[in-house]
Amino acid sequence: MIASIRRRDVLHETVLSLARQSRQADEILLSVVNPERDVKEETLSISGVRLLVGAQGLTFQRNTGVAHVHPDCDLIGFLDDDTELHCDYLRNACEFMARHPEVVAISDGGMIANGASTGELSRIEALRLVESSGGDSSGKFWFRSGLYGCDMIVRRSVAEKTPFDTRLPYEALYEDTDFGVRCARLGRLAGVAGCRLVHLASQVSRPSAKRHGYAHVMNGFYLWRKGSLSGPSFFRNTAKGLIADFAGFIVPRHCKTRAERRGQLWGSILGFRDIVIHGAQPGRIDLI
Repeated sequence: MIASIRRRDVLHETVLSLARQSRQADEILLSVVNPERDVKEETLSISGVRLLVGAQGLTFQRNTGVAHVHPDCDLIGFLDDDTELHCDYLRNACEFMARHPEVVAISDGGMIANGASTGELSRIEALRLVESSGGDSSGKFWFRSGLYGCDMIVRRSVAEKTPFDTRLPYEALYEDTDFGVRCARLGRLAGVAGCRLVHLASQVSRPSAKRHGYAHVMNGFYLWRKGSLSGPSFFRNTAKGLIADFAGFIVPRHCKTRAERRGQLWGSILGFRDIVIHGAQPGRIDLI
């Protein structure tokens, strides 16, 4: 299933990627807020696509998807709306999960490229990278300590027991960290080399840089207090983000502009302010 908002063209190309799979998805659930704004008519005409409409926010939209999965479905795939999959992604995922009942979720095993690290990738670049990378049917895998939200395959029974935390609104930064920690209490997590994909990290209709900086600090603090993130991890992640934003503001890098770095720094400052005054309240991002 794919949660999306205001990214009709990006979403359409990702659904086409799913339509090219050697092992077709039983159904492709699109969880949106406003169908006219969020989904193209031609996307809905693709075989297997089913539209779901619900409350806005990644965690709300993913929970809506879980609640409407077909009763016969054993595995749920969570994909970002800006991914390009190798044609054997789903086949390798399903075969691996059938062979390893001790594994409850897989994620980030065959990441060919991630625009979140390299800077936004175009769909043409993503297609070229996927085609040139080749497949991997080796069955190689490794156990993981967490999940990465842009691609996760989760056993339905586990997803139903570990709903996404709706106290993390909008972009829901670190929602995958929290989800992965709770899934890991029910079984093993793994990365599978054959589940190959590219994450474009499209900037179309992304939340503001200020909100991103705010969520980086506030959501991390909230998950630390909740117990899904260790104290050292929270302080390390926060420090790394602040250093990267400060350095990127002084010397702009290809991933983000000086204006984006300035916005994230200001958002982080507002996050620290609200932690001191109000404590762990991620929902205050509404006021930013």
